[in-house]
Amino acid sequence: MTYSGEEVARAAQIVAKACHWVRRNPGKWESLKAICRRLALEGELVQRGSIYERARQYGLDVRLCSQFRRDHNLWSVLTRFMAMERPSLLSAISFRVTPVDAVDLAAYWRDIVGPDEFVASSLEEARGIWDVQRGAR
Repeated sequence: MTYSGEEVARAAQIVAKACHWVRRNPGKWESLKAICRRLALEGELVQRGSIYERARQYGLDVRLCSQFRRDHNLWSVLTRFMAMERPSLLSAISFRVTPVDAVDLAAYWRDIVGPDEFVASSLEEARGIWDVQRGAR
């Protein structure tokens, strides 16, 4: 899909915002990933609302998750980062193609957050890895 320069520039701002959030909140980032991994392992879909409810069940700070209920853009980018780190999460997280996918997510991460643990450099690459892992290719 082709996006306008304006759409990609706005998406890049959203990606930068998500990276800054991770950099400022490494503990919350790890908690969020742990909740998502737990949901995926239990066969649940990972959605913004389910994260909020699961955090409450586990006694985690629900203010962490309420931010994602209000800000779809932040959630969209952070879940892409999770899939790039652990492609198997694609079994529980679905994505629409958006202008964010035209942004070099890994480069923004490295520039703002620092070294990454990604096994894929993009959501598209994570999908390919997941397809191989689950035997679809």
